[in-house]
Amino acid sequence: MPRAQAAEHEGAAELTSTRDGVTVDWSAGTLAASGGAAADLRMPSVDLSRPGAVRRARAAALARLRVALESLPLGNGRKLDAARVERALGRARTADVQYQSNGGAVVRLEVSFADWLEDGAPPKVALAAPALHLAAAPSARVGGRDVTVGAATYKVGPAPAEAHAAKADRAGRLAVDGDAELAGKLARGVVVIYVGKVLR
Repeated sequence: MPRAQAAEHEGAAELTSTRDGVTVDWSAGTLAASGGAAADLRMPSVDLSRPGAVRRARAAALARLRVALESLPLGNGRKLDAARVERALGRARTADVQYQSNGGAVVRLEVSFADWLEDGAPPKVALAAPALHLAAAPSARVGGRDVTVGAATYKVGPAPAEAHAAKADRAGRLAVDGDAELAGKLARGVVVIYVGKVLR
């Protein structure tokens, strides 16, 4: 494997983790979970048992996503509040449904970090930092203004030319040079942060 591809593969692995049946992809900004449900043997046929199995499997996947969203690190010890957790769960998408031959089902659901934001099409901004801890909605100080990033995704490697330089300050915030317009975009939107190294 060429060196560049190997580095990209290693960076992708750094940005993906699985815990308690939920996969967090920090690069895509998604959480995905599967839930399974057995067939209801009281139903007269396999076809009639499948809709109920899908509903129960979906509920199981949603329960896993809820736990993961409630514990997702936003930065500086913060977690999502109940309103944003419910907003994200309400926008969960079905990524896959597998029907079992006996009438059971396995459903995979996915939510994105942007799903907890109020705006339907949030603005996107690119930042570049030498090294950072992963945080889904880090605090930032932009041109003397304190803001909380709406949601953040990460990529390991060189940043595009338009990316704004950022670094972690002593308080754990992202220090970014910019004006009130940039601060507003960070607060309302999804930020793509290019990092040289992911800190653990």
